[in-house]
Order: sequence, then C-alpha cells, then structure tokens
Amino acid sequence: MCNELNIRFGQCEDDARAMLTKEGITEPTTAQLKNAKNKVEEELHAIIFMYKTDRSRYGKIIEEKENDVLEGKDMFPKTVADACWVFGGWKNKYGNNTRL
Repeated sequence: MCNELNIRFGQCEDDARAMLTKEGITEPTTAQLKNAKNKVEEELHAIIFMYKTDRSRYGKIIEEKENDVLEGKDMFPKTVADACWVFGGWKNKYGNNTRL
C-alpha cells in the first residue's frame, strides 16, 4: 500500500509488484510492470471516485462494498467507467437513486 501509506502521488511500484505476485508473476518484465502500475492507478481512481460521490444517494452501496472487502471479497469497481455503471444502475431501498 505505497509503503504503508507514506503516500506518494504517481504510480506505486510496490503495489504493482504485489498485484503481479498475486497473479504468479514474481519476475515481471518492464512491460508487465508498466501495465500493472497503470492498472493499480486506474483502480485507485475508481475508489477515489466512489468515495467522492454523494453519500446521501450512494452511501449504502459504498458501505456494502466496504463490508465485502472486510469479508475478503474484492468487489470495488476496477475503473471509473465501471463505478459509473454501478452507480447508474444502483437501486436503494427507497427507489432508483432517490434522495432521502
């Protein structure tokens, strides 16, 4: 997690290497490492996008995604486009995307 949240903006090689290791790639090529960095950055943008949305409208879905992560499920959208698709189809218990 970018050296335990000593946060740097830009691409994080440690996270990219961790992702590749999970995929079984322990000695990545330069191209694999670059692609992994881009993927990690894209996922980060999707998470930030979700957290910056209207909490009164989408707070429940964000809570559900957080709970999924705690249960070991990786259910957060991987791109901003995917996050938009999820929000666009989200139906809360009061109807489709209605304000409380």
